[in-house]
Amino acid sequence: MSAAVIPVGERMSDKVFAALRGVIAKQMQLDEAKVTLAAKLEELGVKSLDLVEIIMSIEDEFAIEIPDDAMQASSKYKTVGDLVELGDELIAAKG
Repeated sequence: MSAAVIPVGERMSDKVFAALRGVIAKQMQLDEAKVTLAAKLEELGVKSLDLVEIIMSIEDEFAIEIPDDAMQASSKYKTVGDLVELGDELIAAKG
């Protein structure tokens, strides 16, 4: 799904986005305003190790576990919105 069409605010998406925005901004030493749903992780300077650390932060924040297959497919996460969608799906599945 394209980051531009993710409905922020419907379920947990707004909380996931806020958490991700803070984690990415802090880790990459960026102004939070640059971390938008459509922002490409690569353009924010996020490398594979950074992505692992960002995902681990989200696991801790929301007490969820990202499946190994999702971590191995981390190349499919191109935008901040992709990560928000992943977090939202896992939180919804947790109940």
